[in-house]
Amino acid sequence: MSSSRRLQLTLWLLIAVLVLGLTPLAKKAALLEGVGSLLVSLVTALIAMGTVMTWLFLRGQLSQLRSIGFKSWSSILLIGAMGSGLVSLFGVIAMTETSASNRALFQSAYPIATAIAARLMLDERLQAGAYFWIVMVVVGLVFMNFENAGGHGFAWTFWLLLSTLPLVGLADVIAKRSLGNLEPGVVAFGRALGAALILILLLPWIDAPMASLQLHAWLWMILAGLCMGVFAVALYQLFDRTATTLAATIIALAPLLTMMLEVVFFQFSPSLIQWAGMSLALFAIVCLAQRA
Repeated sequence: MSSSRRLQLTLWLLIAVLVLGLTPLAKKAALLEGVGSLLVSLVTALIAMGTVMTWLFLRGQLSQLRSIGFKSWSSILLIGAMGSGLVSLFGVIAMTETSASNRALFQSAYPIATAIAARLMLDERLQAGAYFWIVMVVVGLVFMNFENAGGHGFAWTFWLLLSTLPLVGLADVIAKRSLGNLEPGVVAFGRALGAALILILLLPWIDAPMASLQLHAWLWMILAGLCMGVFAVALYQLFDRTATTLAATIIALAPLLTMMLEVVFFQFSPSLIQWAGMSLALFAIVCLAQRA
């Protein structure tokens, strides 16, 4: 690999980890400013869509959108509605009572959901050792969430975040089945559009007066949306430049950045068992990615 290509790879990796680590924090900050969860999800989805569209425009790829057939558009929008729209909304709703770090940890577990869905629906095989690491990820998620309910069970936020895993797995399986001939950037835009559309349908349930929101709230939502859009672009740039396994392994560490920043700037105080859960889950995710 040339030094120029290596530098580009390093920059895209840094960008991907940074924006993925910042996204949950920015959404959490908007919630703390009094913004409703639905509005946070909608605004960030619209900004992410605009960010990806701007990237396609700068790359001269917008014209490719006209060549997509109805069937492909239907698949893309469905994938976006499930894997980006509802998943994002459920994550924001959960963050009204759980930490951004917990949300980020579930986000890092999404490749596992995809692997399990592919095993069940596409009959793709997993190595025997992969099942051990999948169990370890689950154990890590349990450690991270058990104390949220006072040690007597799991809070509703755990179950809501857990429900996002099959949504992501199903969306990725649909993508693998029907979108293999499309450019990744075009798929990223379509997913962002599908997310925005499903959230726009929920507009009648937005009860927050947008005109009364403080500037800080809007800035946090803008930052979150930009991070989502930039991550979509950075991810596909990485996949074009290096092995998917390497990219997934490094990006999986983004929740560590989320937790460290949340501890410093949001006075988050994770317990020892939560630190252990985060560490175990991330270690297992990295090991599983290396086996992929």
